[in-house]
Amino acid sequence: MQQVEHADGRLYDASLVGLIREREYTGEVYGVETLFKPVPDVDEEHVVDPRLETVMEKKRKMFSERAQAGWRLSNERYRPDKVTYDLTTTDVGVDERLIPIDDDHLIDIYIYRAEGAPQNCPVMIYLHGGGFTAGDMRLYANQMKLVAELSGAVAIFPEYRLAPECPFPGPIDDAWGTVRWVYKHAAELGVDPEGIMVAGDSAGGSLTAACVQRDLERMASGAERIIKKIVGIYPGWDLRDWRTLDEYTWSYDEYPVREDQFELVKSRIERIRSGVEGSETSSSNLYLQGKTTPDNPLVNVAAASDEVLEQFPEVLAISSEYDYLRVGTDHLVKRMQDLGVKVRNMRYCGCDHGFFDMLGTYVQAEELCQTLADELEAL
Repeated sequence: MQQVEHADGRLYDASLVGLIREREYTGEVYGVETLFKPVPDVDEEHVVDPRLETVMEKKRKMFSERAQAGWRLSNERYRPDKVTYDLTTTDVGVDERLIPIDDDHLIDIYIYRAEGAPQNCPVMIYLHGGGFTAGDMRLYANQMKLVAELSGAVAIFPEYRLAPECPFPGPIDDAWGTVRWVYKHAAELGVDPEGIMVAGDSAGGSLTAACVQRDLERMASGAERIIKKIVGIYPGWDLRDWRTLDEYTWSYDEYPVREDQFELVKSRIERIRSGVEGSETSSSNLYLQGKTTPDNPLVNVAAASDEVLEQFPEVLAISSEYDYLRVGTDHLVKRMQDLGVKVRNMRYCGCDHGFFDMLGTYVQAEELCQTLADELEAL
Protein backbone atom coordinates (compact mmCIF):
# COMPACT_ATOMS: atom_id res chain seq x y z
CA MET A 1 0.00 0.00 0.00
CA GLN A 2 1.48 3.34 -1.05
CA GLN A 3 1.26 5.92 1.73
CA VAL A 4 0.75 9.55 0.74
CA GLU A 5 1.31 12.44 3.13
CA HIS A 6 -1.81 14.52 3.60
CA ALA A 7 -1.83 18.28 4.12
CA ASP A 8 -2.20 17.77 7.89
CA GLY A 9 1.00 15.69 8.04
CA ARG A 10 -0.67 12.30 8.42
CA LEU A 11 0.02 9.38 6.10
CA TYR A 12 -3.68 8.48 6.21
CA ASP A 13 -7.00 10.27 6.12
CA ALA A 14 -7.84 11.73 9.54
CA SER A 15 -11.40 10.43 9.26
CA LEU A 16 -10.09 6.90 9.85
CA VAL A 17 -9.54 7.74 13.53
CA GLY A 18 -13.24 8.27 14.05
CA LEU A 19 -14.04 5.26 11.90
CA ILE A 20 -12.19 2.99 14.32
CA ARG A 21 -14.49 4.18 17.09
CA GLU A 22 -17.59 3.90 14.97
CA ARG A 23 -16.78 0.29 14.13
CA GLU A 24 -15.42 -0.93 17.48
CA TYR A 25 -17.23 -3.87 19.05
CA THR A 26 -17.11 -6.07 22.13
CA GLY A 27 -16.45 -9.77 22.44
CA GLU A 28 -15.05 -12.22 24.98
CA VAL A 29 -11.47 -13.36 25.48
CA TYR A 30 -11.11 -16.13 28.07
CA GLY A 31 -14.41 -15.00 29.56
CA VAL A 32 -13.38 -11.33 29.78
CA GLU A 33 -15.37 -8.71 27.89
CA THR A 34 -12.93 -7.13 25.45
CA LEU A 35 -13.25 -4.01 23.31
CA PHE A 36 -11.96 -4.70 19.80
CA LYS A 37 -10.63 -1.79 17.72
CA PRO A 38 -10.94 -2.94 14.08
CA VAL A 39 -8.87 -2.01 11.05
CA PRO A 40 -10.97 1.00 10.04
CA ASP A 41 -11.17 0.57 6.28
CA VAL A 42 -11.04 -3.22 5.89
CA ASP A 43 -14.12 -5.39 6.37
CA GLU A 44 -12.20 -8.66 6.69
CA GLU A 45 -11.22 -9.94 10.16
CA HIS A 46 -7.79 -11.26 11.16
CA VAL A 47 -5.79 -9.31 8.60
CA VAL A 48 -2.83 -6.99 9.00
CA ASP A 49 -3.71 -3.32 8.60
CA PRO A 50 -2.48 -2.40 5.08
CA ARG A 51 -0.53 0.59 6.46
CA LEU A 52 1.26 -1.67 8.92
CA GLU A 53 1.87 -4.31 6.28
CA THR A 54 3.93 -1.85 4.23
CA VAL A 55 6.12 -0.91 7.19
CA MET A 56 6.36 -4.47 8.52
CA GLU A 57 7.87 -5.59 5.21
CA LYS A 58 10.53 -2.88 5.53
CA LYS A 59 11.22 -3.89 9.13
CA ARG A 60 11.59 -7.54 8.20
CA LYS A 61 14.22 -6.60 5.62
CA MET A 62 16.04 -4.28 8.04
CA PHE A 63 16.18 -6.84 10.85
CA SER A 64 17.31 -9.56 8.45
CA GLU A 65 20.21 -7.42 7.27
CA ARG A 66 21.14 -6.52 10.83
CA ALA A 67 21.04 -10.16 11.93
CA GLN A 68 23.61 -11.06 9.30
CA ALA A 69 26.00 -8.52 10.82
CA GLY A 70 25.46 -9.86 14.34
CA TRP A 71 23.70 -8.40 17.37
CA ARG A 72 24.66 -4.85 18.34
CA LEU A 73 23.22 -2.71 21.11
CA SER A 74 23.61 0.35 18.92
CA ASN A 75 21.18 -1.17 16.43
CA GLU A 76 18.57 -1.59 19.16
CA ARG A 77 18.94 2.06 20.07
CA TYR A 78 19.13 3.45 16.55
CA ARG A 79 15.77 2.86 14.86
CA PRO A 80 15.39 4.91 11.67
CA ASP A 81 12.19 2.99 10.97
CA LYS A 82 10.43 4.70 13.88
CA VAL A 83 9.17 8.06 12.64
CA THR A 84 6.49 10.16 14.33
CA TYR A 85 4.70 13.34 13.31
CA ASP A 86 3.50 16.28 15.39
CA LEU A 87 -0.30 16.22 15.04
CA THR A 88 -1.06 18.93 17.60
CA THR A 89 -2.85 22.10 16.53
CA THR A 90 -2.24 24.20 19.65
CA ASP A 91 0.80 25.28 21.63
CA VAL A 92 1.65 22.50 24.08
CA GLY A 93 4.17 23.69 26.64
CA VAL A 94 7.29 21.58 27.21
CA ASP A 95 9.43 21.90 30.31
CA GLU A 96 12.59 19.85 30.87
CA ARG A 97 13.84 19.26 34.40
CA LEU A 98 16.34 17.20 36.33
CA ILE A 99 14.83 15.51 39.37
CA PRO A 100 16.50 13.61 42.23
CA ILE A 101 15.93 9.89 42.68
CA ASP A 102 16.42 8.50 46.20
CA ASP A 103 19.04 11.18 46.98
CA ASP A 104 21.33 9.07 44.80
CA HIS A 105 21.26 10.48 41.27
CA LEU A 106 19.35 12.73 38.88
CA ILE A 107 17.26 11.86 35.84
CA ASP A 108 15.80 14.02 33.10
CA ILE A 109 12.02 14.41 32.79
CA TYR A 110 9.84 16.21 30.26
CA ILE A 111 6.59 17.89 31.28
CA TYR A 112 3.99 18.47 28.55
CA ARG A 113 1.18 20.85 29.48
CA ALA A 114 -1.82 21.58 27.29
CA GLU A 115 -2.51 25.19 26.38
CA GLY A 116 -5.02 26.46 28.92
CA ALA A 117 -4.74 23.40 31.14
CA PRO A 118 -6.39 24.25 34.47
CA GLN A 119 -4.62 24.09 37.79
CA ASN A 120 -5.08 20.83 39.66
CA CYS A 121 -5.64 18.87 36.44
CA PRO A 122 -4.95 15.12 36.16
CA VAL A 123 -1.52 13.92 35.08
CA MET A 124 -0.21 10.95 33.12
CA ILE A 125 3.27 9.65 33.86
CA TYR A 126 4.38 7.71 30.79
CA LEU A 127 7.05 4.97 30.93
CA HIS A 128 8.40 4.18 27.49
CA GLY A 129 9.12 0.82 25.91
CA GLY A 130 12.29 -0.43 24.27
CA GLY A 131 13.10 -3.73 25.95
CA PHE A 132 14.64 -1.92 28.97
CA THR A 133 17.63 -1.14 26.72
CA ALA A 134 16.37 1.50 24.29
CA GLY A 135 13.84 4.30 23.82
CA ASP A 136 13.89 7.98 24.71
CA MET A 137 11.96 11.23 24.51
CA ARG A 138 12.66 11.69 20.80
CA LEU A 139 10.50 8.67 19.96
CA TYR A 140 7.58 9.74 22.17
CA ALA A 141 7.52 13.55 22.30
CA ASN A 142 4.80 13.87 19.68
CA GLN A 143 2.61 11.27 21.40
CA MET A 144 2.98 13.05 24.74
CA LYS A 145 2.13 16.42 23.21
CA LEU A 146 -0.97 15.01 21.55
CA VAL A 147 -2.23 13.28 24.70
CA ALA A 148 -1.74 16.51 26.65
CA GLU A 149 -3.60 18.52 24.00
CA LEU A 150 -6.49 16.06 23.65
CA SER A 151 -6.95 15.73 27.41
CA GLY A 152 -6.35 19.36 28.30
CA ALA A 153 -4.04 18.09 31.01
CA VAL A 154 -0.40 17.19 31.70
CA ALA A 155 1.83 14.33 30.54
CA ILE A 156 5.20 13.63 32.14
CA PHE A 157 7.91 11.55 30.48
CA PRO A 158 10.92 10.39 32.54
CA GLU A 159 14.17 9.34 30.90
CA TYR A 160 14.76 6.38 33.18
CA ARG A 161 18.18 4.74 33.04
CA LEU A 162 18.59 1.86 30.61
CA ALA A 163 20.14 -1.58 30.69
CA PRO A 164 22.70 -2.99 30.25
CA GLU A 165 24.45 0.01 31.83
CA CYS A 166 21.76 0.13 34.51
CA PRO A 167 20.20 -3.29 35.16
CA PHE A 168 17.37 -4.27 37.51
CA PRO A 169 16.16 -2.60 39.69
CA GLY A 170 17.54 0.71 38.40
CA PRO A 171 14.80 1.43 35.84
CA ILE A 172 12.14 0.64 38.47
CA ASP A 173 13.81 2.96 40.97
CA ASP A 174 13.73 5.78 38.42
CA ALA A 175 10.12 5.14 37.41
CA TRP A 176 8.84 4.93 40.98
CA GLY A 177 11.03 7.86 41.98
CA THR A 178 9.34 9.92 39.28
CA VAL A 179 5.88 8.95 40.55
CA ARG A 180 6.81 9.97 44.10
CA TRP A 181 8.38 13.23 42.90
CA VAL A 182 5.26 14.19 40.93
CA TYR A 183 3.05 13.37 43.92
CA LYS A 184 5.21 15.47 46.25
CA HIS A 185 5.44 18.42 43.83
CA ALA A 186 1.84 18.29 42.57
CA ALA A 187 0.99 21.83 43.69
CA GLU A 188 4.11 23.25 42.03
CA LEU A 189 3.29 21.35 38.83
CA GLY A 190 -0.36 22.39 38.91
CA VAL A 191 -1.61 18.80 38.88
CA ASP A 192 -3.99 16.87 41.10
CA PRO A 193 -2.14 14.53 43.51
CA GLU A 194 -5.34 12.47 43.56
CA GLY A 195 -5.38 12.22 39.76
CA ILE A 196 -2.20 10.35 38.86
CA MET A 197 -2.33 7.80 36.05
CA VAL A 198 0.73 5.77 35.09
CA ALA A 199 0.90 4.32 31.59
CA GLY A 200 3.56 2.48 29.65
CA ASP A 201 4.18 0.36 26.60
CA SER A 202 6.05 -2.94 26.43
CA ALA A 203 8.94 -2.76 28.94
CA GLY A 204 7.31 0.42 30.23
CA GLY A 205 4.25 -1.68 31.00
CA SER A 206 6.41 -3.88 33.22
CA LEU A 207 7.71 -0.78 35.01
CA THR A 208 4.16 0.51 35.41
CA ALA A 209 3.12 -2.65 37.25
CA ALA A 210 6.29 -2.50 39.35
CA CYS A 211 5.40 1.05 40.40
CA VAL A 212 2.01 -0.17 41.61
CA GLN A 213 3.74 -2.79 43.75
CA ARG A 214 6.04 -0.15 45.23
CA ASP A 215 2.92 1.91 45.93
CA LEU A 216 1.31 -1.06 47.70
CA GLU A 217 4.42 -1.46 49.87
CA ARG A 218 4.06 2.18 50.83
CA MET A 219 0.35 1.74 51.57
CA ALA A 220 1.12 -1.18 53.88
CA SER A 221 2.65 1.34 56.29
CA GLY A 222 -0.50 3.46 56.30
CA ALA A 223 0.15 5.84 53.40
CA GLU A 224 -2.50 6.83 50.87
CA ARG A 225 -2.54 5.30 47.41
CA ILE A 226 -0.72 7.45 44.83
CA ILE A 227 -1.47 5.65 41.56
CA LYS A 228 -5.18 5.74 40.76
CA LYS A 229 -5.08 4.00 37.38
CA ILE A 230 -2.60 2.19 35.15
CA VAL A 231 -2.66 1.60 31.42
CA GLY A 232 -0.51 -1.12 29.90
CA ILE A 233 0.04 -0.92 26.14
CA TYR A 234 1.13 -4.31 24.77
CA PRO A 235 2.67 -4.53 28.24
CA GLY A 236 5.53 -6.71 29.43
CA TRP A 237 3.43 -8.17 32.21
CA ASP A 238 4.54 -11.73 31.59
CA LEU A 239 8.00 -11.99 30.05
CA ARG A 240 8.56 -15.47 31.45
CA ASP A 241 9.25 -18.35 29.09
CA TRP A 242 5.80 -19.91 28.62
CA ARG A 243 7.42 -23.35 28.35
CA THR A 244 8.19 -23.17 32.08
CA LEU A 245 4.62 -22.25 33.08
CA ASP A 246 1.61 -24.23 34.20
CA GLU A 247 -0.86 -21.33 33.86
CA TYR A 248 -1.21 -21.40 30.08
CA THR A 249 0.35 -22.52 26.82
CA TRP A 250 1.31 -20.48 23.79
CA SER A 251 1.01 -21.31 20.09
CA TYR A 252 0.46 -19.71 16.71
CA ASP A 253 -3.09 -21.04 16.86
CA GLU A 254 -3.78 -17.91 18.94
CA TYR A 255 -3.01 -15.73 15.90
CA PRO A 256 -5.40 -16.40 13.02
CA VAL A 257 -4.33 -14.44 9.96
CA ARG A 258 -4.75 -14.50 6.21
CA GLU A 259 -2.47 -17.16 4.74
CA ASP A 260 -0.47 -14.78 2.56
CA GLN A 261 0.34 -12.64 5.64
CA PHE A 262 1.41 -15.42 8.00
CA GLU A 263 5.17 -15.21 7.41
CA LEU A 264 5.08 -11.45 7.87
CA VAL A 265 3.15 -11.77 11.13
CA LYS A 266 5.46 -14.54 12.29
CA SER A 267 8.53 -12.36 11.75
CA ARG A 268 7.09 -9.67 14.02
CA ILE A 269 5.97 -12.12 16.71
CA GLU A 270 9.34 -13.88 16.70
CA ARG A 271 11.15 -10.57 17.14
CA ILE A 272 9.48 -10.12 20.53
CA ARG A 273 9.54 -13.82 21.40
CA SER A 274 13.33 -13.91 20.95
CA GLY A 275 13.66 -11.07 23.43
CA VAL A 276 12.03 -13.30 26.04
CA GLU A 277 13.38 -16.73 25.18
CA GLY A 278 16.64 -15.70 23.53
CA SER A 279 20.36 -15.62 24.24
CA GLU A 280 22.40 -13.63 26.74
CA THR A 281 21.80 -10.54 24.61
CA SER A 282 18.01 -10.85 24.87
CA SER A 283 16.25 -7.88 26.41
CA SER A 284 15.29 -9.86 29.50
CA ASN A 285 18.83 -11.03 30.20
CA LEU A 286 20.35 -7.61 29.60
CA TYR A 287 17.86 -6.19 32.10
CA LEU A 288 18.21 -8.84 34.81
CA GLN A 289 21.93 -9.72 34.53
CA GLY A 290 21.53 -12.36 37.23
CA LYS A 291 20.43 -9.81 39.84
CA THR A 292 17.02 -11.46 40.12
CA THR A 293 14.92 -14.04 38.28
CA PRO A 294 11.95 -13.77 35.90
CA ASP A 295 9.72 -15.03 38.73
CA ASN A 296 10.21 -11.76 40.61
CA PRO A 297 6.82 -9.96 40.48
CA LEU A 298 8.63 -6.64 40.05
CA VAL A 299 9.89 -8.01 36.73
CA ASN A 300 6.79 -9.94 35.69
CA VAL A 301 3.63 -8.95 37.53
CA ALA A 302 1.99 -12.18 36.34
CA ALA A 303 4.18 -13.88 38.97
CA ALA A 304 2.62 -11.83 41.78
CA SER A 305 0.46 -13.48 44.41
CA ASP A 306 -3.30 -13.13 44.46
CA GLU A 307 -2.94 -11.07 47.63
CA VAL A 308 -0.88 -8.51 45.72
CA LEU A 309 -2.88 -8.48 42.50
CA GLU A 310 -6.23 -8.01 44.22
CA GLN A 311 -4.99 -4.67 45.61
CA PHE A 312 -4.26 -3.18 42.19
CA PRO A 313 -5.96 0.09 41.21
CA GLU A 314 -8.05 0.42 38.07
CA VAL A 315 -6.33 -1.28 35.12
CA LEU A 316 -6.70 -0.89 31.36
CA ALA A 317 -4.86 -3.54 29.34
CA ILE A 318 -4.30 -2.73 25.67
CA SER A 319 -2.95 -5.40 23.33
CA SER A 320 -2.08 -5.80 19.66
CA GLU A 321 -3.64 -8.68 17.77
CA TYR A 322 -0.28 -9.83 16.37
CA ASP A 323 1.96 -9.48 19.42
CA TYR A 324 3.70 -12.31 21.23
CA LEU A 325 2.88 -10.73 24.61
CA ARG A 326 -0.88 -10.64 23.99
CA VAL A 327 -1.60 -14.19 25.18
CA GLY A 328 0.07 -13.71 28.55
CA THR A 329 -1.63 -10.35 29.00
CA ASP A 330 -5.07 -11.80 28.26
CA HIS A 331 -4.55 -14.54 30.84
CA LEU A 332 -3.42 -12.02 33.47
CA VAL A 333 -6.46 -9.84 32.78
CA LYS A 334 -8.69 -12.86 33.34
CA ARG A 335 -6.95 -13.54 36.65
CA MET A 336 -7.32 -9.90 37.72
CA GLN A 337 -11.00 -9.95 36.89
CA ASP A 338 -11.51 -13.12 38.93
CA LEU A 339 -9.78 -11.39 41.87
CA GLY A 340 -12.17 -8.44 41.72
CA VAL A 341 -9.80 -5.88 40.21
CA LYS A 342 -11.50 -3.16 38.15
CA VAL A 343 -9.87 -4.21 34.88
CA ARG A 344 -10.76 -3.64 31.24
CA ASN A 345 -9.34 -5.32 28.15
CA MET A 346 -8.84 -3.73 24.74
CA ARG A 347 -7.34 -5.09 21.52
CA TYR A 348 -6.19 -3.28 18.39
CA CYS A 349 -6.92 -5.59 15.48
CA GLY A 350 -4.46 -5.93 12.62
CA CYS A 351 -1.61 -4.38 14.64
CA ASP A 352 1.74 -5.66 15.87
CA HIS A 353 3.96 -4.88 18.84
CA GLY A 354 5.19 -1.29 18.82
CA PHE A 355 2.52 0.41 16.71
CA PHE A 356 2.35 3.35 19.14
CA ASP A 357 5.85 4.32 17.98
CA MET A 358 4.46 5.36 14.59
CA LEU A 359 2.21 8.36 15.26
CA GLY A 360 1.09 9.89 11.98
CA THR A 361 1.92 6.73 10.04
CA TYR A 362 -0.44 4.32 11.78
CA VAL A 363 -3.97 5.56 12.40
CA GLN A 364 -4.17 3.32 15.48
CA ALA A 365 -1.37 5.28 17.17
CA GLU A 366 -3.41 8.47 16.91
CA GLU A 367 -6.56 6.74 18.12
CA LEU A 368 -4.59 5.36 21.07
CA CYS A 369 -3.54 8.91 22.00
CA GLN A 370 -7.24 9.76 22.16
CA THR A 371 -7.86 6.68 24.32
CA LEU A 372 -5.12 7.74 26.75
CA ALA A 373 -6.57 11.24 26.84
CA ASP A 374 -10.03 9.83 27.58
CA GLU A 375 -8.63 7.73 30.43
CA LEU A 376 -6.82 10.75 31.86
CA GLU A 377 -9.91 12.95 31.69
CA ALA A 378 -11.97 10.25 33.42
CA LEU A 379 -9.83 10.38 36.59
